Amino acid sequence: MKRTMHTAVVAALALALGLTAGCGRDGDGSSGTPSGSEGSALGEGRGPITYAQGKDTTGKLQAIFDEFNATHPGEEVTFVELPEAADDQRTALVQDFQAGAGSYDVAGLDVVWTAEFAARDWLLPLEDVDTTGVFDSMVASGTYDGTLYAAPYKSNGAFLFYRTDLIDTPPTTWDELIEDCQVAEDNGIDCYAGQFAQYEGLTVNFSEEVNSAGGSIVDAQGNASVDTAEAEEGLAFLINGFKDGYIPEEAITYQEEESRRAFQSGSLLFLRNWPYVYNLANEEGEDSQIQGKFGVAPIPGKDGVGSCTLGGYNIAISKATKNAATAQEFVQYMLSEDVQRRIFTEMGEPPVLEALYDDAALQADVPYLGVLKDALTTAVARPQAASYSEFSNVISTQIYQALQDRADPAATLQALQADLQKVIDEAK
Repeated sequence: MKRTMHTAVVAALALALGLTAGCGRDGDGSSGTPSGSEGSALGEGRGPITYAQGKDTTGKLQAIFDEFNATHPGEEVTFVELPEAADDQRTALVQDFQAGAGSYDVAGLDVVWTAEFAARDWLLPLEDVDTTGVFDSMVASGTYDGTLYAAPYKSNGAFLFYRTDLIDTPPTTWDELIEDCQVAEDNGIDCYAGQFAQYEGLTVNFSEEVNSAGGSIVDAQGNASVDTAEAEEGLAFLINGFKDGYIPEEAITYQEEESRRAFQSGSLLFLRNWPYVYNLANEEGEDSQIQGKFGVAPIPGKDGVGSCTLGGYNIAISKATKNAATAQEFVQYMLSEDVQRRIFTEMGEPPVLEALYDDAALQADVPYLGVLKDALTTAVARPQAASYSEFSNVISTQIYQALQDRADPAATLQALQADLQKVIDEAK
């Protein structure tokens, strides 16, 4: 199926990639300083540290840590891999930080966890960490109440992955995507999937559809804003997908990795996912059946290119650490240009240093780099609040139920509006 490109940026991306073919909330924790520890001040304490984050599906991180260890004898970092699911990662970190156990000196946090963890007095302020050259929006994601508590480590903006061997031009609107689903049917595969299990990923996918229809989750005053015509159109796109079949039934169980595997197996025409998928899907071997047969484009929206949700990871230091000086050096190391370049070229994760997006060598190696920079510049952040976990859980629970029941979008959003506003009011 062919069509004229709707925007110049999509045309540039399709040309470049056509020649070569880019989180979670559950559990609770009381606020306050971790029991049994008064914490450390930055600059004090040297020795071995542990770094915990979600599972490294690329297998590339340990080599980066090995280089730090080679220059820090007696102060080596041990990598602790948490579960794949963001909800499970957060639960593990909350349990450790709340108890003041100190099992994790440094932790990788989803960008929306910073406010919650800082408000609960679990993190050390990063007053001496240099964030020069980092995107302003990403520094803001690690800042709470005017203080930097988490350093941006990698960013994220979603793409639409599509099969270049089956379509010539990616869709820029929902209607075009639905039209292209005939190609999927003709080839005996499913059409579109995102992340629709009941977890943070569903909150992100729902938010993107609302934003891509011109709406918002909260308004400028911080109040809930989902009982709107725009939000109804965004939710209807998802509900109708399950009802009409352009989203497969099994996608109701998909998180990032399940959806990636489905796309890599050749079972999907379109996939909404993060840039890390690009390198993995292009690797030779039995795990991917689509090497050289896919490209990436901006996610589609109601009337044109959509708005993705700002994602990514920040690095924070636990207040319970006994080796804060070593931990700070490790955080700064992860922000270095060399590490940021490797995170991108070897792991497919977007870096946080703005200058790398204008690097000629990287632009030659990564055809989608310019489009990714545009996506990150215009990406919409999730609400930053100490109550975000509860806020997101309300969204994912009610939207998941609506997708399962093929519910009426308007009625779903009316109830969601009231419940979200209650969370916001109770947090004031």
